[in-house]
Amino acid sequence: MADAANHDATAFRDPDRFDITRPATSHLTFGHGLRYCIGAPLARIELQAVFSPLIRRFPDIRLPVPADELTIDTSVLAGGLTGLPVTW
Repeated sequence: MADAANHDATAFRDPDRFDITRPATSHLTFGHGLRYCIGAPLARIELQAVFSPLIRRFPDIRLPVPADELTIDTSVLAGGLTGLPVTW
């Protein structure tokens, strides 16, 4: 499946082999443009379904660090936090 995202042998060494020690590289988890993943909206709904009850279950949940200390991963197309520490 050489034409699938994250399976380009020019960008990923031995792309079809699972290797947990493989160095991190840019990837297209949900694709982009015309090749955007049809399941991405479902993933967002699932996250809302998980996080909404979590907040109700742990009303004291909070960040243990100031929000400006959180870092964004700019190496991926969609971005996102590199981590989200919480305490309650």
